[in-house]
Amino acid sequence: MRLSQVLRVVHVVLLLELCSDEVVGSKIEAKLYRDLLSNYSAWVRPVRNPKKALMVSMRVYLQQILNVDAKHQMVEVNAWLKYVWTDYRLRWRPVDYDNISTIRFLGGEEQIWQPDILLYNRYIDNEQESFDSTYKANIVVYSDGLVNWIPPGIFKLSCKMDITLFPFDEQICFMKFGSWTYHGFALDLRIDSVDNDEPSADLSTFISNGEWHLVQAPAVREEKFYKCCREPYPTVRFFLHMRRRTIFYLFNVLLPSLLVSFMSLLAFCLPATDMSEKIGLQTTILLSVCFFLTILSEMTPTTSEAVPLLGVFFSVVTFIVSISTTFTILVLNIRYRQFGNHAMAPVFRTMFLEFLPWLMMMRRPEHHFHKAGVSKIAEQDECVQCSERREFSEVRRSDGEDDAIANLCPFPTEKLSIGRKVGDGLFVHRRCNAHEKSRTEKFERGMKACERAIHEENPELAQTLLSTIKLYEVIVDQVARIRRRIAIKRERKDVEEEWKFAAMALDRFCLLLFSVLMLVCCAAVIFLPPSVKIFE
Repeated sequence: MRLSQVLRVVHVVLLLELCSDEVVGSKIEAKLYRDLLSNYSAWVRPVRNPKKALMVSMRVYLQQILNVDAKHQMVEVNAWLKYVWTDYRLRWRPVDYDNISTIRFLGGEEQIWQPDILLYNRYIDNEQESFDSTYKANIVVYSDGLVNWIPPGIFKLSCKMDITLFPFDEQICFMKFGSWTYHGFALDLRIDSVDNDEPSADLSTFISNGEWHLVQAPAVREEKFYKCCREPYPTVRFFLHMRRRTIFYLFNVLLPSLLVSFMSLLAFCLPATDMSEKIGLQTTILLSVCFFLTILSEMTPTTSEAVPLLGVFFSVVTFIVSISTTFTILVLNIRYRQFGNHAMAPVFRTMFLEFLPWLMMMRRPEHHFHKAGVSKIAEQDECVQCSERREFSEVRRSDGEDDAIANLCPFPTEKLSIGRKVGDGLFVHRRCNAHEKSRTEKFERGMKACERAIHEENPELAQTLLSTIKLYEVIVDQVARIRRRIAIKRERKDVEEEWKFAAMALDRFCLLLFSVLMLVCCAAVIFLPPSVKIFE
């Protein structure tokens, strides 16, 4: 028990000694404050010679880029400002004051003189906001009169942004600081920088931003003369060279819009018979591109000074998709033209059935395209003599050798006559109709000769044969009528096939044309920006 009591007494004694030292130290520090602030005026510049300028060095410790609002032309940053100057009235000997080397004054109480340095390009979006947004931190004063003041703050600065290359743009903004009332002959504002180093903001504690990459932050001192005054007015600009990180816009805006735009080319690959599918696909793609254009317009500022490259791209894509929709309707119009209400003009035939298929290297059955036109590859027709010999030989093979059957073919086949032109040849397709006509005339003459012969020999048999011949003639007329109808249907089908092939040729041409336009637009978006660093 005695040992514990002794320890308690020793502990109390030590606490009393420490408290006594602190009280003594506080008294000495209070005396130092009273001595320094006696006969001190916070309104007087701390210079011995009023004709000389007080040098104030300034430095910016950039902490973070909080927001870059291109729509309102505003940049919000978190930074610390460092001001250093010398006040000869705040000097003392530390030995006289128990080795106290530093003291602190309240920054917002105007206890000592402070430079009225403000951010010139301050952005104020609220009437209640103060022009000076710094926190009034304490001012540290050293025994040799050196004053160090580091007020932190969140600064909103106005910055004119060029969004022409959005989202591959680079913005250069600046923070302009200067004295609000002192000219250069009274306050010389300088940049606090290390020797042999380029003046710049301190980025040692900078936190990177997810949307913007800070390339560099140089600083420049400027002196400007106004017409009203002969004194210079120095200012310091701390620049912020920022590059937008484009990977977000690449995967969320650019690539989806490109895929949707290239899907418009698929409409020209669909067959022209799928009318509803082609129109529905083109309309859906047009609405999708308009949706992406609306999203982009919300991201960009409402200004007419500069139009973003991506906005121009979307406008061009919208125009291309609209034109492609119009061409799709035109293709369907050509596809569904009928024989009875449309006649194919010679110019249209030459363009869409000869020139475009040859230019697009298209293929069509039984047709050969060349630069001068198109030629139809028809099956080789046999001559009249060959066809008759083939038919007669088939009859003889089927019914056997019979003299009566041989007598059924009393009319000789056509021989080479003088009516044929030199150079036509024996197997020319266009001569077959003339051969058929000549054959029919000879058959009619032969039938009339038989009729006269039968009338002379047996009138009753002649009447029966005449009825049979009349019936045969009726059958022949009906067969000829059927042939004419089949020929008309075949002609109509050929015309419809020509319209279909013309629509197919126009589809192929539109596919090539709009593919080139889309590739040109994509190349412009990729290669027009001077330097694109996506993953930086």
